[in-house]
Amino acid sequence: MQLDLRMNIQNLKTQLIEQLRSVMDPELGVNIMGLGLVYQIQIEGNKVKVQFTTTTPGCPMRRYLQQQVEKAVSSLEEIDNYEVEMVMKPDWTVEMIKEGVEFFSVPPPPGK
Repeated sequence: MQLDLRMNIQNLKTQLIEQLRSVMDPELGVNIMGLGLVYQIQIEGNKVKVQFTTTTPGCPMRRYLQQQVEKAVSSLEEIDNYEVEMVMKPDWTVEMIKEGVEFFSVPPPPGK
């Protein structure tokens, strides 16, 4: 029984990570999982808690990102009790970007 519960939690976490990969940082065009913006995914009982950050504390898109993360979490029918929390500590750094992330899938415009 305990093993089934752990497998179900791991399956739910995997699904949740996939959903969070659909949330794109609108300024960088990279998903928030690839950028390392998701700090924690906790599943306890029937409650899911996601902690994430932004690339800068004054990010003008922080409200949009909050809404998109909430939408991604709530889109899974297995989740009906969740909390999405934006945190600013620890500070995000470029070292948190996952290996293999490409920023310019479309090349930047040529300089003049």
